[in-house]
Amino acid sequence: MTTWTRSCGTAALALCLSACGLADQLDPGAVTVRGVQPTVEQLNVPANRKAQDDLIGHLAHEAGFELKDLNYQDPKWAYVFEAGVYEIGRQCDQYLDALFRFNRQQRANRQGLIAVAASAGAIMGLAGVTTTAIAITAAAFGLSASLFDASVNSVLFTIEPSALRNVVLRGRQSYLDKLVVDKVQIDTRPRAMIAMGGYLSQCSPAAIEANINNAASGSPSVASTNDDVARSAAGLSAPSLSAMSKVANIIGGSVGAGQPAPVSSLPVDRKPFETALIPELQVAQRALGIPDDGRYGPTTRAAFREFQTGMCRRDPRTWTLKEITGDLTSRSGRILPTLSPIPTAFQTPFERAFLGTDSGMLSATPLSDVDQRQLRSAVQLFGATPDEETAATTDDARMKLFRERIAKLREKFGMGKGTALDAALFKTVWKDSPMNTNKSVDPCSPN
Repeated sequence: MTTWTRSCGTAALALCLSACGLADQLDPGAVTVRGVQPTVEQLNVPANRKAQDDLIGHLAHEAGFELKDLNYQDPKWAYVFEAGVYEIGRQCDQYLDALFRFNRQQRANRQGLIAVAASAGAIMGLAGVTTTAIAITAAAFGLSASLFDASVNSVLFTIEPSALRNVVLRGRQSYLDKLVVDKVQIDTRPRAMIAMGGYLSQCSPAAIEANINNAASGSPSVASTNDDVARSAAGLSAPSLSAMSKVANIIGGSVGAGQPAPVSSLPVDRKPFETALIPELQVAQRALGIPDDGRYGPTTRAAFREFQTGMCRRDPRTWTLKEITGDLTSRSGRILPTLSPIPTAFQTPFERAFLGTDSGMLSATPLSDVDQRQLRSAVQLFGATPDEETAATTDDARMKLFRERIAKLREKFGMGKGTALDAALFKTVWKDSPMNTNKSVDPCSPN
């Protein structure tokens, strides 16, 4: 074999090595380093009726419903969207993991090319190969390294994976925040699909690169520390969201296509953005254990605020202070009209929110039973002794202990007799509780 032949063979090997790892090793029908599939169906098939029905049917089942149970302007569509957020988030996380592994693989491949080039040059020098042949081989390896860099020269493949993940997570969170701030009502199938598509777009390669490049240039990006700017950038990644808002304004306030709601069906004292129909308001009132008169009066407003405060006390990270409005809007407007009448285990709207079982999309009857973990935490908060907790071995015994502690605390703080937990009593106890590690800030109270 001539020196020229050996040199050409080595050069060919270098070029072959430069292509290693560039081909997708994952299932091409699933999530790959090329990105999440461009349809929310995730099936890589034409977007037809059957594919969408399969998707909606699956998400409805995950949300605890059947497709036939979902109607037009039905608040339960919000739970279908919740299930979709989970599914899309799972696919997006797989995509980010694939990018992480690819990033590490391409770095190893490039280092391998450099190492092989150095070794080849050393071996050829020791073997007495001419300087021309060595130069040809070095050029081949240099070309292969350049080609390799060009093939992976994308922001997605070159930026640190942890920074990339932070941008995507920020985009997803800002998008959900925008839905809340804009008071988007997801109560129809098209709105659920549009909202899911917008959430999916936050994980698309184009949106990710745009947000990274915008952050680098100082343009609006989801990476901005200004929440308003981040929400605006997330909305720009999902242009269909703006279309949904305009369509909602066109058809808002209707019972059916072209049919205005009769005056007799509108609740008294409602605000323009609140649930329009008396039956929905009455369901919400029954869910909180107050008279179902279909009026937005002081009693109803106070019950809404108690429920919203209970949800915030349960988890202030996901149900923030801005949700405590006393209005049937935003998340309250989506949740309350879907709840069953208040179970006898709860004496107040606050208790149902704070102590009720909450298994999210998997619960067909949310907040209908006592969450024993929440109850144990509440018993500790309200000062039960370790011996009392140990003695309360059953659910009934634990609830009895809880009621006894409430009665003693009401008497202690001069808040009247009774065994019911409300927002005022909780705030009083929480203020000086050892479980409150940040006494300077109350996340669920403006003062």
